[in-house]
Amino acid sequence: MTFSPTISRYVLATVAPYFLISWLLLSVVLFIQQGSRFSDIFFSANLPSSLVWQLAIALVPNVIAFTCPMAVLVGVVIGLSKMQGDSELVAIRSSGIGNLQVSSPLIAAGILLSAFTIIVNTVGVPMAAAIVRDVAIRAAIFRLESPVEPGTFNTEIADFTVYVRSGDIGTGRWRGIFIYNEDKSVGLVRLITGETGRVDSDDENSELVLENAAVTSYSIGSGPEKYISERVGETRIAVKTRRGELVERLASAEPVPEEMGMFELAAFAATREGKERLDAEILWQRRALLSVAPLLFVFLGVSLVLRYNRGGKGFGILIALAGLIGFYLLAFLGEQLARINVFPVFISSLLPIVGVLIFTLWFNLSGRLSLSFSTPWTSLRGSISSREKGKLQRRNLLVDVTTGLRDFDLAATLAAYFALTLVFLGSVFLIFTAFELWRFAGAIDGGIWLLFRYLVFLLPFVYLQLAPSAAMIAVLATYVIKSRQNEIVTWTAAGQSIYRLLVPGLVFALLIGVANWQLEERIAPLTNTVQDSLRNQIRGRASSETLNGRRWIADGDRIITFEQTSASDNERPDPEICVAGCPVSDVQIFELSNKGANLQKVYRSRTAFLDASGLTAESGFREIRLENGGIVATREGEVTNVPVTLPTLAVSGKPSQMNIAAARARAASSRSPVEQRVFSMAVEKKYSSIILPFVIALFTAPFALSLSRKGKVVTISYAVGLWFLFVGVSSVFEQLGQAGTLGPKLAVWAPLCFFTLLGLFLMSRVRT
Repeated sequence: MTFSPTISRYVLATVAPYFLISWLLLSVVLFIQQGSRFSDIFFSANLPSSLVWQLAIALVPNVIAFTCPMAVLVGVVIGLSKMQGDSELVAIRSSGIGNLQVSSPLIAAGILLSAFTIIVNTVGVPMAAAIVRDVAIRAAIFRLESPVEPGTFNTEIADFTVYVRSGDIGTGRWRGIFIYNEDKSVGLVRLITGETGRVDSDDENSELVLENAAVTSYSIGSGPEKYISERVGETRIAVKTRRGELVERLASAEPVPEEMGMFELAAFAATREGKERLDAEILWQRRALLSVAPLLFVFLGVSLVLRYNRGGKGFGILIALAGLIGFYLLAFLGEQLARINVFPVFISSLLPIVGVLIFTLWFNLSGRLSLSFSTPWTSLRGSISSREKGKLQRRNLLVDVTTGLRDFDLAATLAAYFALTLVFLGSVFLIFTAFELWRFAGAIDGGIWLLFRYLVFLLPFVYLQLAPSAAMIAVLATYVIKSRQNEIVTWTAAGQSIYRLLVPGLVFALLIGVANWQLEERIAPLTNTVQDSLRNQIRGRASSETLNGRRWIADGDRIITFEQTSASDNERPDPEICVAGCPVSDVQIFELSNKGANLQKVYRSRTAFLDASGLTAESGFREIRLENGGIVATREGEVTNVPVTLPTLAVSGKPSQMNIAAARARAASSRSPVEQRVFSMAVEKKYSSIILPFVIALFTAPFALSLSRKGKVVTISYAVGLWFLFVGVSSVFEQLGQAGTLGPKLAVWAPLCFFTLLGLFLMSRVRT
């Protein structure tokens, strides 16, 4: 057997760029997935930026450890498929160099990458888990120590709902304070209003301090109603904020299993029993599996490519996707078999390894595979073609119609690569999500079905996250392939402008943007609401859009609260339907004066109806006017309409659960500057989704339009690097917008405008 260091270096040089590009793309995709779990920290304007950066850095080790094996398989399959398609492997074999020589440098690289993932899983992942826990606890403590955010309702203080009309977040001084406390055990509601106030906290205790305060108490229930109002001046209310518990958790030196290295985790499992030991053993086996996966995927990728005759990169990606899905399905199956005590954890963890080895051996021991196999469809297509020989074919007719430009061919290629990229990246996204939630779903009754439903309702969110990047990859792949096949050279030689050739790609990207916008407007709000609820059920957390079981709205000088009937986790009334007609119960409206410091009127109704004119009381209506500590007048028994600003009532929840109209209404009606910025930016981002794929295609397509066959991998790397820079710049501007440093329009549109100009400049530099 002939050994050639030059061939080894060439094989590595061919595979390495595809591996690095895949690793970057997959890591960014999964980083976005992980970032969505901590959106309350990433997009909080009240938290120190140091916490945000610590969290961002802490997410990296877990992501790269998970994506490294995937990138190895993709890089090996695509790189060797390219060599196979260009007949380079045939030339190498004809010189006396066998498959072992071709595989040996890749196996060596797989060993090095496995060693790298072992280090990451042993040191990096546990350290990152500890940082994530530390950041989450510090963020919770900071929220408790910081002032209640002006313009929003807050229930961080146990048993109290607090609303602050205005205030200075920096100094912690509040103005126009409203506090609601309901004690159903004794049938009493206390309303506390004050002109100014603050929260005083130490390590264990916190006090709510109000100055020039008034307290109004009234009874609830079936007995006679009593109202008492008195001016108390300064008042202090001891509150339970869980700060002491959080500080104790932060100071605790005992790590949880996720924060332990491989050796510590093995020792921890050996000293535990029952479910705790089982979870620790499964976690250890999962890390060990991910650590050896790069080497396993090298064997799998080499066997897949070297055992079939010819094939392109598209076929290679399909094979890689099938291998990835099979590997992780076996990993899920092994974990579930271990949880139900069918096999020991060690035996169950060997399922994906044994599966890969069997698949690899089958490929190596079977006969050489060929892609040109016959099917009934190909036979039928061949017979039809022979019958129509001599007739004008549809493909040639389209060529004539478009004056020689293969617009339809370009459109078909773009659509194929867009779909292929979406399926691949989406599968990776869903695999990582399922891998993350499997331990929760497998531990509860019906958890697997809940997880399946969650993944189904997650699909629109995944598509919207990946579609712009998939459009970029489709444009790059299409024009690179056309360039390598000399089609671009042929078309330009026939008189076609290079810019005219780019039109189908840009139109395709623009159509994708319009489709994304419509999906985000019409479907995503509902599916995001359902998938958030299902995720909370899987994680064992309660799901509610209300505060203390009630909806709260600030409407001018009034505060409105009610319970929305027929609302549940799975059947939440659509906000748009609620605007047209929505039954509500236990309605209470508090009318304030003196900038929110005094309570003047209380409206109460057992049931009411919300429509375009406001709240219409249906039964048990009562109006109470208060003055100087007592009741001045009452009115009851009449069906009365209380006008209410509907946009405030019609929207609730997260920006991802709203369309543009709802998000704009929330921004306009909110009294919180932070909330206004959040929802204003959400509106701008929803509009920008129309042109986002177009902009990305515009500044990356010039790298694929070179008329030269050489240096394609380098130019594609430049394009992907520029895309990565665009993602980073957009994220930084978004953070500045959330913090109020930049306006919402500038924060969203400035990166798009800059990279559009950059794309036009790069386009002008393309040789035509």
